[in-house]
Amino acid sequence: MRLKIAIIGAGISGLSCALALERHGIYCDIYERKHTIGNLFPFGEIILQIMTRPCKDPLDFFKKFGLVLRPLNEITRIVIKSPTRKVEIRGRLGYIFERGQGENSIENQLAQQIKSKIFFNVNANYEDLKKSYDYVVIATGNEMAAKQLTEWESVVSARVKGGILLGDFEPHSVYVWFDRSYAKSGFAYLVPLSNKKASLILVATYTLKEEIEDLWQTFLFKESLKYKMIETFETELESGMIKEHQVGNVYLVGNAGGFLEPAFGFGLVNSIKTSFYCADSIVKGGIYEGKVKDVLKGIEKMVELRKEIDDMRDEDYDRLLRIIGNPFIKGLIYKTNFNIMKHMPFFIKLIKKPGQ
Repeated sequence: MRLKIAIIGAGISGLSCALALERHGIYCDIYERKHTIGNLFPFGEIILQIMTRPCKDPLDFFKKFGLVLRPLNEITRIVIKSPTRKVEIRGRLGYIFERGQGENSIENQLAQQIKSKIFFNVNANYEDLKKSYDYVVIATGNEMAAKQLTEWESVVSARVKGGILLGDFEPHSVYVWFDRSYAKSGFAYLVPLSNKKASLILVATYTLKEEIEDLWQTFLFKESLKYKMIETFETELESGMIKEHQVGNVYLVGNAGGFLEPAFGFGLVNSIKTSFYCADSIVKGGIYEGKVKDVLKGIEKMVELRKEIDDMRDEDYDRLLRIIGNPFIKGLIYKTNFNIMKHMPFFIKLIKKPGQ
């Protein structure tokens, strides 16, 4: 008997899960509340080599799941700025991917590989679907269903404002800023989409909707970012931990399952991992909670890191960049396969002044 599976959400998590199931001959019904796949606003997403260790090349990480994804460019230079310091890192550091509705976006790359039917403009309800489908996979990219299905513990919330810039950009260089005057315990970053276009994003933690515009203007003024801006967007972000990732015949994957990394808000790697783990559990009958343990261990470390970052002051960011700029430390982090992310909470704790 053919399994009937519904997937709610046609983003990276939903499409990855559909692709994994199709490889086992199972075709799904995908429900998307928007009129199209992908974010309504375009932006650049970075995948750094330090995020996929022990895989030395992030593209090899994707290949482990049978995915061939085309980046826009390789990252060979990252410039990190704090209020009074700047450090520059060079090497094979990772890749830039397009997000949104562009032809080369990750969402469209995945959509081109699946055959399952996508139903657009449908605000699907998992309570209704679970009665007529064998399994329902929630891949909505937000925590609303998790809060209804199981216990949710919020870790960090943020307002996000971004824009698309026109100008002259070095397509292999990414810029990152840390400054509490506009990002609080968050950060801002610029990712080139081409040599003439870039996405600029400010992630301001624990910020009210009415505050974000003032913080955005402070950011643009303080960092002297005078590029022509042709498009802006604003959204909110919440990261949290949940008790159960499978409730009956309902699975939670990606950001909907609390797998958004809380220190810096990266979700792409965990979205793909958990979507494939979900498909594997459905097909082979394995325990989903057991399969996602490795992801949860990584998130727990990032929760520790988030707590340390929340207490950082601008002087701590300056001190951090001074240490990162040390040739030995820089080489250890970026020229070896040392899992720095695992040890980052302890590292940040050490650099903060006593008594913080």
